[in-house]
Amino acid sequence: MSNEQHEDEGQPLLTEVPQQSGVGADPENGKFVTHAAVPHSAAKVPLPRNGNHAHHGSSQGSDVSSAPLALYGSHFLSTWGQRMWEFAIGLILLELQPGSLALVSVFGLVDSAAQVIAGPYVGAYIDRTPRLTAASNMYIMQNCGVALSATSALVASLADSAGALFWPCIVLTISLGSASSVGCQGSALSVEREWTKALCRGDSAALAKLNAGMRRIDLTCLIASPIMAGLLLTYGSLQIAILAIMAWNMCAWLPECLLLRAAQQSSAVLREQELVDPASDRPAETSIDNILKKSISAWKTYAHQEVFLAAVALALLYFTVMSFSLLMTAYMKWRGLPETVLSLYRGAGALSGIASTFTFPKLQEKLGLERAGAFGICCQLVSLLVAVAVSASVQSAAATHVLAAGLVASRFGLWTFDLCVSQLLQECVASQELGVVNGA
Repeated sequence: MSNEQHEDEGQPLLTEVPQQSGVGADPENGKFVTHAAVPHSAAKVPLPRNGNHAHHGSSQGSDVSSAPLALYGSHFLSTWGQRMWEFAIGLILLELQPGSLALVSVFGLVDSAAQVIAGPYVGAYIDRTPRLTAASNMYIMQNCGVALSATSALVASLADSAGALFWPCIVLTISLGSASSVGCQGSALSVEREWTKALCRGDSAALAKLNAGMRRIDLTCLIASPIMAGLLLTYGSLQIAILAIMAWNMCAWLPECLLLRAAQQSSAVLREQELVDPASDRPAETSIDNILKKSISAWKTYAHQEVFLAAVALALLYFTVMSFSLLMTAYMKWRGLPETVLSLYRGAGALSGIASTFTFPKLQEKLGLERAGAFGICCQLVSLLVAVAVSASVQSAAATHVLAAGLVASRFGLWTFDLCVSQLLQECVASQELGVVNGA
């Protein structure tokens, strides 16, 4: 790979070697770097845990102003469309097969399996690809997946359930919806984890604030976008809701990518990157044996991390139906809650999570990441125990509301714990392994 190729993409790579130029390989870690006559003072510095700030010359002003704002804007556009579809698809599948949770359950299984299987590959792709290219391609996969899945659902809603088109469209709706989730996973790994770490290079306190801001946008979209989808489904029609979600995702991709480009152009550190050597990371063949070897290699990298147990705890936290997932949303609708009430509860849960994004930087500063995470998981556990105890003992509409309220309260502890573990991964995992570790 030549220097001209990197310059064409606007991606000069970070180096840690004496002044020299040309292309070289690091035989110890299998990475390649392009050397651009960078002095020793430009070498990377590790993220400190004490929140001390590291200054980086004249580019710092833009790094702390326009670049984060551009990241926030891109993340909002992407998250809004995805959150609308995550809420709507379970209700749409339930409308397509009334009185049964079978389609919703199948979609949940396929969606989760797709993310688990594709995660290491998506992470490895992000590690070896220039960050703007990687994020843009993940946005394509996410937005096109939603638009095409919505198109299939629209055709299925207009077709006869006994006709020849109905079940092929259902299969396409589920498979393309799962593909959009994989794209969303990749954009999160790239923009929320890798871009933010690079932008806050050397400043743990700034990273906590930027992480909290990105999560605040995510949770704000959980409030507004499901409410809009619920209103469209309740007072409009199934077809109108599907068309609105489709249109948003088709129109949002270009602004999302342009905002990422603006962030990169305004920040010198976002134009610096050290990539994994594609030749060492990509298997020579695409056989099942090589696919398994690559997956095993990714899991080994994951298991050797210092924060492995914390990452496992975070993964187990989501290995549950006790959240406002599509299955729980469909279940509570089955127990009698209308779409508007469901969307309001989901929005209240997002408000509870937003509260955690305001308290997280202070908790990180006062308690440290480890103790703040322990505090968060205890808050979640207490909330869920009360909700499950009441819901299991009394089968009534009031008990369903208590269950929903317990889920709302538990979001504060869940997102506090999530933010703590996510930042531990950012600080303790090498930049060249961040994608594959978070994707595993």
